[in-house]
Amino acid sequence: MRLLFTTTLTLIMSLSFSQDTSENDPKITELVMSMSQRSLVMPGYLTDLKALVARQAYEFWKNGNTEPYVSHLNVYQALYQANKYLGYDSIRNMAFNQVGFHSNTVTSVVFGSDPNFYYSSSTDGKVLKWDLTNPQSIPQTIYESDKIVQSIEMSNDGKVLMAIFYQEGLALIPIEQSIEEDISVLEDPEPVQTATFIPGERRYLSVTKSGDLILKGFDAKSEHVGKTALKVNQLKVDEQDGTIYAGTEEGVLEAWEKPYEVKESPVEDIMENWKNQSYFGYKLGSFAINCLDIGPDRNTLAIGRDRGDVILWDIAKKELIRIISGHQSTVTDIQFSPNGKLLLTTSRDGTARVWNLEDSRKLPIILDDHDDWVFTGSFDPTGRKVITGGGDEYIRTWPIDPAILAFRICVMVNRSLTNEEWNEFVGSDYEYQMTCEN
Repeated sequence: MRLLFTTTLTLIMSLSFSQDTSENDPKITELVMSMSQRSLVMPGYLTDLKALVARQAYEFWKNGNTEPYVSHLNVYQALYQANKYLGYDSIRNMAFNQVGFHSNTVTSVVFGSDPNFYYSSSTDGKVLKWDLTNPQSIPQTIYESDKIVQSIEMSNDGKVLMAIFYQEGLALIPIEQSIEEDISVLEDPEPVQTATFIPGERRYLSVTKSGDLILKGFDAKSEHVGKTALKVNQLKVDEQDGTIYAGTEEGVLEAWEKPYEVKESPVEDIMENWKNQSYFGYKLGSFAINCLDIGPDRNTLAIGRDRGDVILWDIAKKELIRIISGHQSTVTDIQFSPNGKLLLTTSRDGTARVWNLEDSRKLPIILDDHDDWVFTGSFDPTGRKVITGGGDEYIRTWPIDPAILAFRICVMVNRSLTNEEWNEFVGSDYEYQMTCEN
């Protein structure tokens, strides 16, 4: 069954969220909305019926010309909630997309060079390696400490993890070995506000408690490259030109730039000339900047704030593009999808959201099944899944293409809607069709 599921699922990956909206049909739209909502409010013990109504709503949505800005969200939520009760482990209270094992708040999730594995950190001091293809497998512990892990970051070559400790320095961890083996972990005891790897380099940049920006290598040699008087929450380094961006508690976006063109220069030259940089500070309001990400086009910086919104910033023009609002509390993490068309945000309001950057009118997909703050999120390397973690100690994997969720329903439910169920939830105006053609 798993081989069939995997093989068939590969065939539906090309399905997209877009539809032909040249002639939207209000009647089909209303039907899709009604069926989605009826599936959502249906109790979980009516597992098969709940799933089949959601699946049939998806079929009408996929094949009909429905309203393009809201209907996708209703369909996605109905499909997800239906899938949640299919194969639900009532003993462990675990849904199909839910994994556990951390004993405290999950603070970061990151991918390495292998798209089938990701890594998580927690305030329990552990860094775990997870198999994305087998969500229920036991994770591998690759590092454990009695310190609180504030966040982790992966080097560009995917071979070293950086674990940043809360007020207690950082550690560089080779990930090709496990904690049971004699691994060589480089620990930097100097307390830092935050740190990041230099793109393409086995070196890292940290902000000390006193505000010094220090460039260090694995040999622990250091170089002073900047200074800030503000509290830095996150650093990002543009891999194209070496510009440093800092998001601060005071709501200022700081940038250390070069006054000359270095886009074709090797990274080593960028590092050597960092001392010739120019500094800029942009006051973006009084709300703390908690997270940053640079888009794959290298032209857009996404900035997540305490206000619960996101600022999209034009890097070349040094100006605001637009503000994305929707979260009800602090934005805690942010990431562009690999193709740059979507933006993932997580928040203390208990949700993660996937925003469509190509059409600002389209509502985001809302991932709202965590029981506490959501602190971290990441797209997988394909951009088809999202991984999230937070204060409820769980990690969740979310297929963001509704076709994947719709397909799983027909794998798990061995029937279609009956004629009586069709008449109740669809109506006699529409010719009966098999919901799942087994």
